[in-house]
Amino acid sequence: MIALPVTPGGCWTGGSLRARQADIDHQPEAMRMPKRFPLATAAFAAVVAGVVALGCASREVRVAVPRIEDGDGWRLAAGCQVRKFGLLTDADCDTLGTEGIAIQITRVRAVHPQPREDGRSTIGIELLADRGAWSFASPFVELLVGGRRHAPSDLDEVIVFVKEGRSLPERLEPRRQQYPLPPGEKRFFRLRFDVPQDELRDGFGLRITGLQREGEAVRVPVLRFRFE
Repeated sequence: MIALPVTPGGCWTGGSLRARQADIDHQPEAMRMPKRFPLATAAFAAVVAGVVALGCASREVRVAVPRIEDGDGWRLAAGCQVRKFGLLTDADCDTLGTEGIAIQITRVRAVHPQPREDGRSTIGIELLADRGAWSFASPFVELLVGGRRHAPSDLDEVIVFVKEGRSLPERLEPRRQQYPLPPGEKRFFRLRFDVPQDELRDGFGLRITGLQREGEAVRVPVLRFRFE
């Protein structure tokens, strides 16, 4: 379903995963799904740093906004907004949804890695199934940069944010080749790529390859990101 809101003088990093969870529990839904589909909310977007986070050098940070290719049956909508001083903030995620599943991707912000920071690109997504036997399998996604395709070098983190209707973060073992997606559970995946963050500045694509339903691969439209 992924970088975080940048605050003056700094940005959200991996150490901030739990820093703002209380702030986002009451965020509005990012989009409406068909009949009784409980949309993936922003429950993870403000707590996950690095959904292709590109550093933190300037207060006016460009944001990568996605478009979808051949999205028949899929819908893309911006979301993950919170209220500050009575006003809604800019969107911090985008949700790609179809019947039975929602995929939430945190907005990517173009900034500069600081010295000694891990300069690899990171993608974070959250998946929420409504019903059916869904799963997410290795290699999960492909990062498309400059005509090249990159599989993740590392599945950095897997977190269950909502389980049995309760918001109770639980970390899963990040070494599995396949993860079930139980209906109603929000599962977040953070993946790292051996691609320097600076290489994403001219835009990039994301192909979700590991989504399965009833053991069969599900075609997900490619997302193309451009910084605005």
